[in-house]
Amino acid sequence: MSWKISCAIFLTCIFLLQGCFSSKHEIEVKPIEVKPMTININVKIEEELKKEFSQTDKIAKKISDEEAEEALMKYMEKNNAEKEN
Repeated sequence: MSWKISCAIFLTCIFLLQGCFSSKHEIEVKPIEVKPMTININVKIEEELKKEFSQTDKIAKKISDEEAEEALMKYMEKNNAEKEN
């Protein structure tokens, strides 16, 4: 056989086999479903935190600014004395 016929047969085989190796890819994007239970959990957590810190808030309201300043000064003096020793 001549080289022209061989090349023609080879190219014909390549084109015919190319159809066998083709593939198709599809990607489907779906929206994420947000359930209302998440919102209810956040509300429940917020209510529990309010209950937990309500006592601390009541105590904090009773302390005056002067008392807080005195307590801070005592705390700082205590820490300075410990650092020097």
